[in-house]
Amino acid sequence: MELKYKSFTRVSFFGVCTPGSFITKKIKGLSLFCFLLFSFCATAQQKGQGLVDSLTDVLRNSRVEDSTKARVLNRLGKAYLNISDFTNAAKYLFESLEIAQTLKNDLLEADCYSNIGVISFYHQEYDNTISYRLKAMAIYEKRNMVAEKGTAIKSIGDAWLKKNDSAKALSYYNEALKLFKQSPDRIGEAGLYSNKSILYNTDYENKILMALEAQKIWDKESPYHPGSIINTGNIGVAYLDIVRFDNLHKVKNSSLIPADRKVLLTIAETYFKKAIAMSRYNKDVENEAYFTGLLAEEQEQKGDYKNAYYNFRKYQDGMDSIYSQENKNRIAKIESQREIDIRNKEIELNKLTIASQQKLRIGLIAGISLLAIIGTLLYWQSRTRKKTNTTLLKLNNELEEANKIKARFFAILSHDLRSPVANLINFLHLQKEEPKLFNVQQAQAHQQKITSSAEGLLETMESMLLWSKGQMESFKPEIKSVSVSNLFEYQKKLFADTENVTIHFDDPQGLIVNTDENYLRTIMQNLTANAVRALKNKSGAVINWQARTEKGRTILSVTDNGPGISDVQAKALNEGIVVGSSKYGLGFHLIRDLAKAIDTKVSFKSKPGAGTTFILST
Repeated sequence: MELKYKSFTRVSFFGVCTPGSFITKKIKGLSLFCFLLFSFCATAQQKGQGLVDSLTDVLRNSRVEDSTKARVLNRLGKAYLNISDFTNAAKYLFESLEIAQTLKNDLLEADCYSNIGVISFYHQEYDNTISYRLKAMAIYEKRNMVAEKGTAIKSIGDAWLKKNDSAKALSYYNEALKLFKQSPDRIGEAGLYSNKSILYNTDYENKILMALEAQKIWDKESPYHPGSIINTGNIGVAYLDIVRFDNLHKVKNSSLIPADRKVLLTIAETYFKKAIAMSRYNKDVENEAYFTGLLAEEQEQKGDYKNAYYNFRKYQDGMDSIYSQENKNRIAKIESQREIDIRNKEIELNKLTIASQQKLRIGLIAGISLLAIIGTLLYWQSRTRKKTNTTLLKLNNELEEANKIKARFFAILSHDLRSPVANLINFLHLQKEEPKLFNVQQAQAHQQKITSSAEGLLETMESMLLWSKGQMESFKPEIKSVSVSNLFEYQKKLFADTENVTIHFDDPQGLIVNTDENYLRTIMQNLTANAVRALKNKSGAVINWQARTEKGRTILSVTDNGPGISDVQAKALNEGIVVGSSKYGLGFHLIRDLAKAIDTKVSFKSKPGAGTTFILST
């Protein structure tokens, strides 16, 4: 596994144990079918969904023996890992592990432990990662498999690095390096150098030197290896960080690190584009999207905002294709239905046009036949045409307004329902299909999360669906008296299962506000979601909602103690530029639109390092 330099929460796994580590050299006694299977598993050119489909076809063969089935299940689990389908990966890996234990195939068992550790790593359960890796390492140590043991030790170091214990991570890395130097596993050594370079933090010269040392090995042994892609991109991140964190004055000028901001950004861009090209060649959607996002940051630093925005959208689309494919398909279905409705409207318009032309022809024929009444016919024709044009203009205006309404409403549904539905489905799949993945305490905790999520999701869906029913004819607010305490109670239930964040609600005066309840609920929900996101991984995280009156207006404010908004973000918000996240909450531009519709003013104030306050004045 290779850590991505920019964020310790994102990693890429690329076949922790290859098929050759548990497939013996002896094929005597196996059928031709098994021999072709082993050759197939060793073919590096087969990737992604194609590999999954091929392995699934092999698995359907009723003649597959248990030993071969276990290997295919293991390979299928790793194939699902490569396309980020962790639920199916866990399912097939645990099935393979059970058969391996029955057959007492300890090498296959070790490989299963290693790859289950990968799943735990992706779910940020680093203690489980260490536990599974230790089980695999014990088998490799008993078998005196130096390279495989080194890989397991390195992976444990990765877990400690993710737990922010650099000292332990460095200790494990040094131990793994000794083993790699005793074995011909140059790939493992390169991966270790890549991850070890992260420990240099702001010592950019040594960080870049070690990453370049790793890249020499990658370029020689496996230029398009996923680890090579990540290491290439991480070198670009190092050059970008010198500029975006204003660290140029801390770095000694050299041929490795020029003292020129533009040159540093150009070097970073070169590495990012190379990593993106390599990812595209490997059909590695995640790395391509990730480094496209970093390229957008580099372009933003250069002032190339057009390409920065374009690449940021590509990054979002790529990440959505990995983590929200099911919801993406549902949205695509809705969009397809919308296109069908638009075409139906166009057909109706065409019918009206044809009818008008037919009437015109009849009028002309009648005029030629009845010259005596030609004046009357022309007058009638003129009036008919005018009415038809008025009708067409009205229908066109209604069609345009309907499109805007649907686009806005789909945006709300997409942001408010996509994430909780996806989380709930993932929880249910993991609990149902792989109960062994969690211990008793974890299972109880997940069960509680599922219950809370389901209740919250049901209430959210009921509210959204009732609102949608009322908006079928027109997307307009319905102003009525709403209790602030009811608004706060709704938010309290919605975010009841939010971990590591304390949310306070203060309405000492028991205020009543005249507004559209659904509009204001949606605005408050998304401001709260954005605050929760800003407080991610912060200890002592607190969000305060307050209600008060000021100059005859009701004021609702939400304050967090997060890192605050940067000058660039504040400028974007003030100037009306689209900001926000496709994954958490509505974008600020949609919040402004909803607030404007109910005559509510949105403002904010923020101080870097001291948190942010958003204010609703209605």
